[in-house]
Amino acid sequence: MELRHLRGFLAVAQEQSFTRAAGKLHMAQPPLSQRIRELEEELGVKLFERCTRSVHLTRAGESFLEGVQSIFLQLDKAVEAARQVERGESGLLRVGYTGRASQQLLPRLVLSFRQRYPQVQLDIQGPHPTGLLRSRLLEGQLDVALCFLPLGDAQIDTRSFISSEFMLALPASHPLAAREHVPLAMLAGEPFVGYPSHQGFHLRDGMDAACRDAGFTPHVVHESETSQVLICHIAAGTGVSVIPAELQALEHLGGVVFKSLGVDAPRLQHGMAWLRSNRNPALRNLLGLDLAENPHPPAR
Repeated sequence: MELRHLRGFLAVAQEQSFTRAAGKLHMAQPPLSQRIRELEEELGVKLFERCTRSVHLTRAGESFLEGVQSIFLQLDKAVEAARQVERGESGLLRVGYTGRASQQLLPRLVLSFRQRYPQVQLDIQGPHPTGLLRSRLLEGQLDVALCFLPLGDAQIDTRSFISSEFMLALPASHPLAAREHVPLAMLAGEPFVGYPSHQGFHLRDGMDAACRDAGFTPHVVHESETSQVLICHIAAGTGVSVIPAELQALEHLGGVVFKSLGVDAPRLQHGMAWLRSNRNPALRNLLGLDLAENPHPPAR
């Protein structure tokens, strides 16, 4: 039994005429009559009572019609579901994100995407360090990552939304805290606190790079994945640090003084990254959204 047999049966049942059904199917009448005979032979039942001017369903035909109509209803739903997935209007979009730096972009992305594509399931994973997000992109475990940039891989495309500078953070009780400008080189012998090393934290890489440019390697005495914990350790005098400027928003915790690293201070980019070969239609729709709300706030 093939789909063409069922379509032929449905057309004849609806039109109650082989001639009209053949016209509806854009085919000649003899091939249609042959299809119905083949279908009846396969089922082993008579589906139609044939008269000179018309045809009528038998009781077996009426029962079969109910099932066939249900089949085509499900088929239509399946076709539309497939087309929605192809258009990126349903399906699954896997989104990974970093911690604090994603707080501006992630809510905006979720709100905009949900409003436009409510039937797409969002699998939001995180927070994770940028290095781990990069690995998951390359392994096909994520469709898009909200992370620090650049990622340094030709297979990955990126789009930057936020740019901020690194700043020096000192305990308020530090002897240099009252100075207007503190060259980073003056802290070469100081204990530092920072994000974990060798775990994919771009923030730690940024601090290490800034210190290398100042001529020394920082002596890190405490590591934490959490910005609030680092701020608390700085306030307590555990060490100094080089951290993103937006962490000044945590000044309400008290005891920390921020100093600019000057016009040559390293800057940090944050945005979206995705595998260039990813063909998920939902990703294509996400990339088509306008998420650039104040993408480059002034450095503080």
